[in-house]
Amino acid sequence: MSGGAKKDSQAALNRHSGNVHLLTFKVDDREYALNLANVVQIVRMVAVAHAGQGPDSVEGMFNLRGRNIPVVDIRKECGLPVKPCGLNTPLVIARSNDHVIALSVDAVSDVLTVPINNIEPCKLATPEMAHILAIGRLADRALFILDPNTLGTAS
Repeated sequence: MSGGAKKDSQAALNRHSGNVHLLTFKVDDREYALNLANVVQIVRMVAVAHAGQGPDSVEGMFNLRGRNIPVVDIRKECGLPVKPCGLNTPLVIARSNDHVIALSVDAVSDVLTVPINNIEPCKLATPEMAHILAIGRLADRALFILDPNTLGTAS
């Protein structure tokens, strides 16, 4: 992702006066989050048509109100062990600057309001952290805040 797009995503976190609203969800034993402004809705897994070529993390496509939406496996994006999806697997429908995607997650947790001073940009440059925009600190846990502009794109 270009430096400008990363700055745009970071600016979106900073737009709110002192707080950021985040949708949190679990994948494996990690807790991830998306800026609530990027979340369209949450649905259960549906029939997915497997797409031909594309990034390895894109499991296929499904139709949502006449629009084809790619289903992205967060586990593959973040270097976690792959786990098959079932009919009760939640899909978080999210929008970025130029596309809409469905993220397969283990469980949707909560909507949290996090003080902006508890959020730090992610400075790790590993492939597993490439989609992490920032890390939120709460009392006894860390939230990996995803950048929707990088998910489901070829790395």
